[in-house]
Amino acid sequence: MLIGLSGPAQSGKDSFFNIAEKYFLSLNLKCKRLALADNLKHDLKDFIYEKFNIDIFNISQEDKELIRDLLVVYGKIKRQQTEGKFWTNLLNKELDQALKEYDIVFITDLRYAHYPQDELNWIKKFKNNMIIHISRFDEYNKIIPPRNFEEQLNDPILKQNSNYELAWHTSQDLNVRIKEMEPILNKIYEQYKLSK
Repeated sequence: MLIGLSGPAQSGKDSFFNIAEKYFLSLNLKCKRLALADNLKHDLKDFIYEKFNIDIFNISQEDKELIRDLLVVYGKIKRQQTEGKFWTNLLNKELDQALKEYDIVFITDLRYAHYPQDELNWIKKFKNNMIIHISRFDEYNKIIPPRNFEEQLNDPILKQNSNYELAWHTSQDLNVRIKEMEPILNKIYEQYKLSK
């Protein structure tokens, strides 16, 4: 089963995966996390370290905000050159292997729906897929908005095309997060069982 997680930066897509992985492990299901941006980060890691002394794979939130625009622009240029297929093409081989070895594979950074073969349509071509849109309330109970122009354009389309939506609260309490996720985790499990 393949699940794409969409939503603005810092909405909790990786947190969703981390909790889901533990939940499904308790049901003896193996999960794998893949991210389209991991290849982008590998491409830029030496440059970012040399120019900014930032380790992109061990980064504070403050430093991530400093380099976010650079990552977005680089990713956008590569997508424009290939009509949205550059990062998905790089991930295809690893994804095909993961789908053979794991019960549920999560793509934790589904962000684009601009080109006909962009990330949204790419994930939909896989059998037994699901798209979950995630947003997060801030401490004032307002949804945290998209961080940049690219997110402002694409996030509403991704949200509209999702199978399920999760809007969760900013909380360090794992039990609060699990309770908010539980209905979607149950839906994932139901769809997984139907596919077997």
